Amino acid sequence: MFLEKVQKTITQYHMLQKGDFVVVGLSGGADSVALLEVLCILQKKYQLKIEAVHIHHGLRGEEANHDAYFAKELCEKKSVPFHLLEYDIQREAKAQGIGLEEMGRKRRYEAFYKIAEEYGKIAVAHHQNDQAETLLFNLCRGTGLSGLSAMSPIRDRIIRPFLFVTRREIEEFLKENQLSYCEDSTNKIQQYTRNKLRLSVLPFLEKNINQKTVEHMAKTASILAEENDFLEQTAQKMLKEVIIKKGAEKMRLSVTKLLQQHSAIRKRILKKAFYLYSSTQQNISYVHLKQLEELLKKQTGKSIALPCGCKAFLEYDMLIFAKQTQPNKKYYEYELLPEKATYIKEIDKFVKLSFNAYKKAEKTFPICTKEFNYDKIKENIVCRTRRQGDVISISGGHKKKLKDFFIDAKIPREQRDTVLLFAVGKEVFWIPYYRVADDFLADKTTKNKIRISIWEGEHHEREN
Repeated sequence: MFLEKVQKTITQYHMLQKGDFVVVGLSGGADSVALLEVLCILQKKYQLKIEAVHIHHGLRGEEANHDAYFAKELCEKKSVPFHLLEYDIQREAKAQGIGLEEMGRKRRYEAFYKIAEEYGKIAVAHHQNDQAETLLFNLCRGTGLSGLSAMSPIRDRIIRPFLFVTRREIEEFLKENQLSYCEDSTNKIQQYTRNKLRLSVLPFLEKNINQKTVEHMAKTASILAEENDFLEQTAQKMLKEVIIKKGAEKMRLSVTKLLQQHSAIRKRILKKAFYLYSSTQQNISYVHLKQLEELLKKQTGKSIALPCGCKAFLEYDMLIFAKQTQPNKKYYEYELLPEKATYIKEIDKFVKLSFNAYKKAEKTFPICTKEFNYDKIKENIVCRTRRQGDVISISGGHKKKLKDFFIDAKIPREQRDTVLLFAVGKEVFWIPYYRVADDFLADKTTKNKIRISIWEGEHHEREN
């Protein structure tokens, strides 16, 4: 019965194919011993290449040495290649500031993947009781559907053939086949969170609430996993629709299309977008996802900080993911002298004031030229970037704050400190490509005109 249930799981989830290379995590405990036995039974049927990996965590002293020796002996009896890897988990956990359980898990899977190389599968012995523990553990910490789905039968190259059998069924299988195994004394210590769930919480629920608690919780996790998978596929499909452009520096998403989605799907889209942009699997918290949702409803220019040195900000109808950078405000200011070309090194361009009509013989090719009413210019003309208090004249002599003009002109916030402009005092009269102040523009009635030309070129081409 036990073998039939395990084989059904393997077949249902296509865990094994003929000729597979399978790395087995072999602790020497009941679960892993049973898993190795099952795979050896199925070895001929699937033509498997099996290797076992035992991790010595540097804990439990002589007991851990005994477990390693037991695992090695077992593999020799079964002619299974054996790998023993040793770590000082306590020292490494302290150095990295994480718990012993998490550090041990990290090293185990690193070792499994290393031995499995590029194509091997990794078989671990998680069962229904482990599934129930994981669901409870995640629920107590706070989680969504993904966490409540607990462990999946297959994740990447990791397979879990025992996920739908109980610990009791495993022990019965071992007894029937007269298979010995090691007992880890730390499994009885309630210092560890999972041990508390295994030794106290689940037995209490089985005794006082429902004797099939473990089975029902595992079934619930399976149902939630299916629903989570559907939502993930939907979110992945919608992500492709909301991405406007993805580049090396930035990724742009449509705010309109994001707001059209249900919040449950929108959060998943935002999460996937973050992972896609940041190229990391570092978890983005629920708090960050809520902040991103709130950002979508704010005005352009607003931003929030995200993990992995990333940020998100609004630029009109776009939500943009970008890297956090230190402000790089290159403020510059050059006073312009008539008939003299001035090289603006910050933007690699030349500007020139002239009271004369433009001469083609000068061999310069202006990329932008404008004429202004010199009678209205009472101070020195400067070429610079914006500064606090700047204003610009618009229709009817009305003056507008330069900051408000930039917003109305939809000039991205991150570009505003680099925009080239011409001014007298705090009054801006020309922003090339964007605006000429009405009060300064020359017309047919203007007596004294001044021409401003801008062109590109190398520094050595400067005119004198």
